Amino acid sequence: MKQVYLIHGTSTRDDDWFPWLEDAAKPTIKLDRLWLPDPFNPNPQAWDQAVDDQIPVADGITIVAHSLGCITALNFVARHQIKDVRLLLVGAFDRSLPLYPSLDGFTNLRPDYADLRTKVAKATVITAKNDSIAPYRQAITIASELGAKLICQEQGGHYLTSDGFHEFPLALKELERLSK
Repeated sequence: MKQVYLIHGTSTRDDDWFPWLEDAAKPTIKLDRLWLPDPFNPNPQAWDQAVDDQIPVADGITIVAHSLGCITALNFVARHQIKDVRLLLVGAFDRSLPLYPSLDGFTNLRPDYADLRTKVAKATVITAKNDSIAPYRQAITIASELGAKLICQEQGGHYLTSDGFHEFPLALKELERLSK
C-alpha cells in the first residue's frame, strides 16, 4: 500500500473533498490527512513544524496539497534533502493574494524551482480559470517551473465544498497516476 500525505489549506483536514479522497483511494493508497494548527489564522513556522512532525523525510514520498497547502508542500520539499517526490497540487499559488494579506508570510520568498525540479519526479497541478481565490495563472507558472503536468479547467473555482467539491474524481485519477 502506497503512503500519501495530504496538506490542506485554510480549511481543515475534514473539509472539502479530503475525506472522500482518503476513502476513494483505498485499498491501494493510504492517505494521511495532516493536522495543521490554527488553519483559519495560519502561521508559516507553525505549519512548517507540523508538516515536519507528520511527514517523514524520505525519498519517494507523495504529497497531495490544496491551496495554502501547496506552498507549504513546496517549502517542505525545498527544506529537505529528498528525491523522487511526487506532488499533486490543487489551487496552487506561490505569490501574495491581494484579498488575503494575512497569508503573505507564506509567500514572502518564492521557492527555488531549479532545486525543486531535481527533487520532484512527477507532479500534477490542477487549477480552474474561475478560481476567485488563487489566480489560475500562478498555478500555470508553478506547473511550468516544476515541469509538471498542468490541468487547467474552465470551471472548478477553488475546488472547495462551496464550489461543489464534496468528491473530486480528477484528483483521485491523478493521485493514482502519480503513485505508480
